[in-house]
Amino acid sequence: MTQHPAILALGCALPAYRVHQADVGQWMNQSLGHPPTLSRWITRLYERSGIDTRYTCLPDSLHDPAQSRFAPGTPLAQVATTAERMAIYEREAVPIGVAAARNALAALAPPAATPADLAAAAATITHLIAVSCTGFFAPSLDQAIARALGLPPTAERTLIGFMGCAAAFNALRLANQIVQAQPNARVLIVSVELCSLHIQPGTRKIDVIVASLFCDGAGACIVGLPDAASNGDYFALRGFHTALTPDTNDFMVWQIGNHGFVLNLAPQIPAQLALAAPAALHTLMGATRPQFWAIHPGGRSIIESLSTAFDLQPSDTDVSRTILREIGNISSATILHVLHTFQQRMRATVTTPQSGVAMAFGPGLVTEMAHLEYQPPASPT
Repeated sequence: MTQHPAILALGCALPAYRVHQADVGQWMNQSLGHPPTLSRWITRLYERSGIDTRYTCLPDSLHDPAQSRFAPGTPLAQVATTAERMAIYEREAVPIGVAAARNALAALAPPAATPADLAAAAATITHLIAVSCTGFFAPSLDQAIARALGLPPTAERTLIGFMGCAAAFNALRLANQIVQAQPNARVLIVSVELCSLHIQPGTRKIDVIVASLFCDGAGACIVGLPDAASNGDYFALRGFHTALTPDTNDFMVWQIGNHGFVLNLAPQIPAQLALAAPAALHTLMGATRPQFWAIHPGGRSIIESLSTAFDLQPSDTDVSRTILREIGNISSATILHVLHTFQQRMRATVTTPQSGVAMAFGPGLVTEMAHLEYQPPASPT
C-alpha cells in the first residue's frame, strides 16, 4: 500500500488581546457617532455574526475610538497609513507565527518536552512554507520565523502571499508534493494573519461587514511521511482539488490601499459557493460521503449555505461553528484551527480511520479542497 504524506502535527496561537464581539460592535458605533439607522444595522450585524469572542494584535478596540488611528470615522489625515500598518505587522506577526510553530513542534516532541527536545524537532525541518495575505516585509516572514525557531540554515523556504482564506491549501498541496519527491522531508507550514490591521476609515457598509468578520491569529502544521513507529493521530493527505469559478473574478477582491488593504465582497458569495462546492467534492471523492467536514468558517452565511448544499446535520458543522464563535475568521490560518480541533476531538473518540474533507474559498472565486484520512492513535487518549 502506498503511504501518503500526512499532517503529522498541528499548532495554533492567538494574539494577547481577547475581545467580545458585542463590545467591538459598540466600539464601531461609537467610532461612527451612533447614526440612528446605521447604528441599529451595526448592532444587528455584530449580534448575528456567529462570533462571540475574537482576538486582535491591536488594543485600539479596547479603548476610546477618539484615541485610535484605526477607528472608522477618524479624519483621513490622522488615519494610520499602509506603511505604519506594515510596521505593526512586522512587529506582531513573527511572535504569533513562532508561537504556533513551536506548538506544532511540541506536538512532535515527547510529552513534557524540554527546550532541547523542541530544538531537536526544529532540526528535522527541511522546508518552511509561510502563508499570509495581511502583510509583507523583507527579509520576509519565512526568514524571520526560521531564525526565531533555530531551523537549519539549509531549510528551503517559500512564501505564499495574498491568496486569501484558501491559501493554506496551496501550502498543503506544495508540502505534499515536496514529501512525495523527497520522502525524508519534513515541511513546516506557518500561516499568520493580522486582519484587524486593515480596518478602513470610511463608512461603507462593506467595510463594516469586513471588520465584523475578520480577526487575528496563526496556525501551523508539519507535513511528512509517518514513520514505522508512528502511533497514528495524523491526517493522511489523500488528494487535492482546486477549481476557479467562471465569471466571479470581482466577487472577492483584496487590494492594497493607502490606509491598509481593502476587501470587497459580493453578497452572492454564499450562494455561488453552494453551487460550486458539490461538483468540486464529487471530483475529489466521487460518491464517497465524507465522515467529517472541515469547512473554513468564512462567516455564518457561508456555513449555512454549504450545510444546505451538502445536506449536513448540525453536528457536521459544529467544529466550524465553534471556531467561528470563539475566534472569528482569521483568513488562511482558520482551517488549521479547524483541523486542530477535529484532531483533539477524534483523538479521544475514534478507533477506526475516518475519511473526510477540508475546504476553503478565496479570491477568484476559487474552491480549494483536500481529501483527508484521520488515522487514530492505537488507543484513544
